[in-house]
Amino acid sequence: MTNPKKPPRKTAIARAAAAKALEGKKTAAKKAAGKKAGETPGAKAPPVAKSAAPQPPAPSVRKGPSEELIAETILRLLAERGPGKTVCPSEVARDIGGPQPEVWSPMMQPVRRIAVRMTKAGQIRILRKGKPVEDVDDFRGIYRLALPSAEVDSPEVDPTGTDDA
Repeated sequence: MTNPKKPPRKTAIARAAAAKALEGKKTAAKKAAGKKAGETPGAKAPPVAKSAAPQPPAPSVRKGPSEELIAETILRLLAERGPGKTVCPSEVARDIGGPQPEVWSPMMQPVRRIAVRMTKAGQIRILRKGKPVEDVDDFRGIYRLALPSAEVDSPEVDPTGTDDA
């Protein structure tokens, strides 16, 4: 019994004939594309000169924002928020790349890398669950960025040392 939704299988002869016809169409299309005004059929193009030594690869062109721009954006957004406030790293990426996720999403890793470098330099703090991360080289999950301040770095302690409770 045959399935009405499925076409019948081609035999080996039918497949070979279809492949030969397809190859003939490709060859004709290549010949037609290769003809130019005033060119005689069957004429070959002049040989292309090849250099003796392979060219070194072009220097990698950095795509995306510079590290300085990312660092400046982090500090600017944190300064705009004020002391004791935090910024999500995606806000930094969106500020630089705009609202389209396909633009700002690839910037998340560079933002994280720069945030780690800035944390090691003491410029900012990386927070998880409101507390500074212990090891900035090995932390996982959702994090936020904050300016280093007394409110974020240490729990509030009564300066007099007495409990009035």
